[in-house]
Amino acid sequence: MTLHAHFHLRSLQAFQRLLDGGDRGTHTATSGNAGKSWKGASALKSAMAIDPNASDWLGRTTLQLACTAPDSIEYVRALLKHPGTNVNLADVESHWTALHRALYHGNLAAAVLLLQRSDIDISLKDLEGHTAFDLYNSTVCGTAPAHALHAELHTWGVNRNAALGLVDSGDRTYPDQVVIPKEEPEPSSTARFSPLLARQIQMSKLHTVVVTSESKANLRMCGFGSGGRLGPGQHTQYSLVPLPQLTQSIVAVALGQDHTLALTSAGEVLSWGLSRFHQLGYVVEASTTTGRLEEPIQSVPRKIYGPLKKEVVKGVAASKQASACWTATEVFTWGTNTGQLGYDKAAQPYQVIPRKVSKVVRPVLAISLTDHAMACLLDTQDVVCIWNDRYIKIIFPIHAFPSEIQPYRPPQAMKLKDAHIAKITSCEDTFAALSANGELFTFSVPDPGETDTNAGRGLGFKPQRVWALRKQFSAVQDVALSAEGTIIICTESGHVFVRSRSGKAAQGSNAASNKTFKFQRVPFIQRVTQVCANSTGAFGALRVDFRPEPIRVEGNTMAEDLATIRPYTASAPRAHLRDESAAVLESPQWAYVGDEGEDVEDAGIEADFKRLWCLCRLLAPKAAPPARHGADVVVHVAKRAFPAHRVILGARSHVFCAALGGAAVTDAQSSITIKTAAISGPVRARLDIKGCEPITVLILLEYLYSDELLAIWDRRLASTLQHELTAHKIKPAQVKAELQDLARVLDLPLLAQVLGAPVKRVPVPSVVRDMAQLFRAVNTNPELGPAKSPVASDVVLQFADRDVRCHSAILRARCPVFAAFFDEEDWTAKRWEADGTIHVNLTHLRWNVMEYVLKYLCCGADAEIFENLEFAKSVDEVLEFMFDVMAAANELLLDRLVLLCSAAILRWAGINNACYILTDATHFHAQQLVESIQGYIVANMETLLESRMLDNLTPALIKQLSNFVSRKQAERSPKARSSFLVDRAMAIHGSWLALQDIPEPIIPSSRFPARRDAAPTSPKRRRSRGQSLCNSPVIAPQASSSTIDDIFEMDDEPVAPPALSGVPDNAVSTSAVPVWKASSAPRVDMKTVMAEAALRAAAPRRDPNGAGEILVRSSIQKTPQRERKRLQGSTDALLDSGVFGSSRPPWKLPPPASPTNSPPITPSTSWTRSQDAFPTPAAAASSPATPPRQRGPQPSQPNLGPVFTPSRQPSSRPAAPSIRRVSTGNKAWTQPPPAPVAIPSSPVSGVSFAAIQQLQLEQGTSSGKDKRSLREIQEEEKARQAEEDFLKWWAAEEERVKAEAEAASRPRDVPKSSRRNKKAKNQQPPIPGPMLSASQAG
Repeated sequence: MTLHAHFHLRSLQAFQRLLDGGDRGTHTATSGNAGKSWKGASALKSAMAIDPNASDWLGRTTLQLACTAPDSIEYVRALLKHPGTNVNLADVESHWTALHRALYHGNLAAAVLLLQRSDIDISLKDLEGHTAFDLYNSTVCGTAPAHALHAELHTWGVNRNAALGLVDSGDRTYPDQVVIPKEEPEPSSTARFSPLLARQIQMSKLHTVVVTSESKANLRMCGFGSGGRLGPGQHTQYSLVPLPQLTQSIVAVALGQDHTLALTSAGEVLSWGLSRFHQLGYVVEASTTTGRLEEPIQSVPRKIYGPLKKEVVKGVAASKQASACWTATEVFTWGTNTGQLGYDKAAQPYQVIPRKVSKVVRPVLAISLTDHAMACLLDTQDVVCIWNDRYIKIIFPIHAFPSEIQPYRPPQAMKLKDAHIAKITSCEDTFAALSANGELFTFSVPDPGETDTNAGRGLGFKPQRVWALRKQFSAVQDVALSAEGTIIICTESGHVFVRSRSGKAAQGSNAASNKTFKFQRVPFIQRVTQVCANSTGAFGALRVDFRPEPIRVEGNTMAEDLATIRPYTASAPRAHLRDESAAVLESPQWAYVGDEGEDVEDAGIEADFKRLWCLCRLLAPKAAPPARHGADVVVHVAKRAFPAHRVILGARSHVFCAALGGAAVTDAQSSITIKTAAISGPVRARLDIKGCEPITVLILLEYLYSDELLAIWDRRLASTLQHELTAHKIKPAQVKAELQDLARVLDLPLLAQVLGAPVKRVPVPSVVRDMAQLFRAVNTNPELGPAKSPVASDVVLQFADRDVRCHSAILRARCPVFAAFFDEEDWTAKRWEADGTIHVNLTHLRWNVMEYVLKYLCCGADAEIFENLEFAKSVDEVLEFMFDVMAAANELLLDRLVLLCSAAILRWAGINNACYILTDATHFHAQQLVESIQGYIVANMETLLESRMLDNLTPALIKQLSNFVSRKQAERSPKARSSFLVDRAMAIHGSWLALQDIPEPIIPSSRFPARRDAAPTSPKRRRSRGQSLCNSPVIAPQASSSTIDDIFEMDDEPVAPPALSGVPDNAVSTSAVPVWKASSAPRVDMKTVMAEAALRAAAPRRDPNGAGEILVRSSIQKTPQRERKRLQGSTDALLDSGVFGSSRPPWKLPPPASPTNSPPITPSTSWTRSQDAFPTPAAAASSPATPPRQRGPQPSQPNLGPVFTPSRQPSSRPAAPSIRRVSTGNKAWTQPPPAPVAIPSSPVSGVSFAAIQQLQLEQGTSSGKDKRSLREIQEEEKARQAEEDFLKWWAAEEERVKAEAEAASRPRDVPKSSRRNKKAKNQQPPIPGPMLSASQAG
């Protein structure tokens, strides 16, 4: 078989053996985790044994097929270990390599293994021009960069003149991120770790300027410092530094070799640097401080006035000798004029201040300037070039073919008809023009001093297409030029390509025909939106990172959690048995009909309606509600009692705190009095409030617990609750007045502010503020200790480095773990101390972590909790600390805090730490964070795979990530990646398909010869399918249905003993193997028959009574062919001589065989060959000690020997032959009705070889799977065991009776010693089992 066949059969061991060169010199060794570890022969033998690059009829190699299936990673490992495997082979259909297939199907495990090969080529393309990463990017969303104002800065190339902005002077082969430090970072905020992003980058020969994302003073510069390029300093700056004395906000810059132009957000132009060519736009006086005339240098930014004083500039451009800018309608230039500034160079060789260009009459969108030419992009999308005082229009080729040829163009290329130039740029004397559809053109301008007549007419300005549009993802988004024709571009997919001169371009005589330039992709960087370059070979790019899906912070706030422990609304625990006929009381539906034009759709009002309806139910006369949730005070008002928490009342109002401490509160204006009395029991205090209605106090308690005000006086609520208000005599206006008095008495100013409105108003939340003050007070003020204040703490949390005091009411409201503790009376009964506190041991946690957990628990801090981390010194320390907090939150089941930690962690996610975050988030089961970071990894998969960052992930995480990728690919292509099309076709053509006669494929099977020195392929033997019943006294072997996996088990299968001759058709076959294992049919072949015959011939034993039966016990072993021929001849001679004419009784056993060192011996087999051993019914009835027995197939149980059929031999006369059948409905020892069967007798009970072959053919295919249930198998097993025990006992009794009969027939003058020995010999131990004894059987 081929590798493809083994792969389709998923036979890994056979696949590995074939890949390792079959069984030549190979052997297996059992390993602890994977079952088998294969040690093959030398690499040369393995390479000669099989071709791992063989393809099937569709041109697919085994490696390509294995990379398609995510569950075939072991096959990929095996193939990649083979030295002859070529990982770069492409299939015939699409030219997909193995990496193409792995990434298309989301098989990341295979992709990681493929990329570990040093010979893999990731630049190979398929027939459509896709590389493997391009193919992957087309299957998921989010891989292409989005347009953003700010991006990361990456630079690489030659670091001459410190142009890269890195901290050293070394060159960079691959892109390296530039960290832009903040000028004045915050001392404690975590925002200090966020580097500045870049809006624009420009490079010149001697310096680099970056526009950052800051609101003002947003310029950073580096490079050669002399000449005022970097400001007042004269030193070289390798890292990006701010420009001194710059306070404006810069939106764009343009660089010459010695100067810089900056455009502010107000439309002003600033310039600084060396004014050697009058390119600054103003007069710079030369310095004479050293006694000699120095060059004019402007070291600080200076605004350009003159004609630009009242103009709003839209853009700037610069070259080494000149500068330019443009407004909405006009163009201005200044500097040294070589015919490119738009006015006569002879009359005006240089221009100091800006001057309007009269030759450009249309509005300008962009300008690119060199020392000899100026290209302008007009609003009509035309490009004009001013060169040598001439105005030349550039004509770009729209079609790559001549107009006479009309080639076919794909739909994505039809945009060429509407193509127009969108950007122009230049370097030295070369210009580049980028079209709107992503094509790139270049043209060069000659030197005016070396021009000829044709060039003067514009014939030298012929653009050439250097990048044609093939795929939309390859459309060019940005371009920059360098020296010697080098071009850097970024495509729509975010990839960067650099065109440089080929090293082999000018070799040989046929150098003109070679490709001079070649585009090569820059590795290790994607998602680029802007590029730049300078003439020395430095490159820069702006990368827009992917924004993962934000964390949805869910769960209750502190006010919502406190509302869940309101004890006055808590009902008694639910009974285990509830009356199903009892009606369930539900709140009425909101049904308010407002006036015309009134907005009645208010979710807050509807929620207030339900809560007020529940409060009205509490006013019904009934027993006081139980004190649930640890309530320790009862509020009494107008014969109504409402339990509450002292800590909530005292923390929310200092007047309540004083009243709970024993002070009486009386208000003469409203006649409201508040007094406290101590009581016994769990509720330690009673708070009496007089001068107001119970509903007023309930609304006040609702505000104190939840920060929500129930405006019962609102017309929308009063009208819908009219029935309840009338039943309880509630007046909404009176309730509002009483609440105003209570807010004044209790000093609740935030509540008093909203009570003046006639409708519902939401008060300013204050629960978080009050609880934070309470937590700080109990941990800093010793006077608030236990039993000293109404708001004293009653819980002490013991951490590793300090103890913290808290309140059980707040902990049970915020944390499910503490709620379970404090609600369990058995847990708290013996843990309360004398001072009324309880200590909780949390010494495995430290205070630096639990400080933030308790800020969330006891102070109500939310998203702002992690804004200030003063101790952290880097992003890595922040992430490590956040995961420590998440671990503590998971331990206390604080789901909302876990989400807050996840949101803080996701803020710092990046390429370098994405895998670390995924590992820890998976460990802590932060599911939202896992999904968000997986989405980030999926979008940046190309970078992570190319950088080998996924190699350290565990196989479980790789598998989890692969499933996520497959799910995202299915979301991108739901029909192509699902069974939609197949289901639709089956629904339409299912009836036609059912009528077709489609043959099933036959999978070829082969067996390898068993190796003598090889260990078995599996430590356990294969379970056999089952054993079918047959109607023949000779058991035929079962047809083999094994596959390649059992090639080493062909000699390990036990050969079960064949059944006795004369087994009836309806006999029940039982198996000696346990009931959970399937029984196996014995294997009987010619070798077995000949060996059995030889053993019978070697030791025949005759029965002295002439019963005519021989019992032979043998072990079937392997016999050479020569020995088999000799044994066959001996067997035939014995059969012809009639040596088997008689035998001893069937219950006599042959002597046991001595153990040998041969291979595993198959179980022995017992055959009954004569019908004379079966007594007649009359003979059986005449012997009371010998009840009739059942006949049936004997169990094939290894190592137990044969099973005998005891029978009492008649002493006087022969009896007619008969047998007894087994009754399936009775016990094994009960007597069924006799059913004599005539069996022809023969002196030899054997069969011929032809008969055996015929039985094998007839019965070889009769085996089938046992359809019995487990209960039936167990019942049959019990019956079989009972019959076996009975037969053992019966055989022992037969021996004993026979011995007694022989002793009775002997003469009386036998010596006593002989009789004693005989008697001792006949005494045998009883056979255990649930059978009748010998006396009971008689």
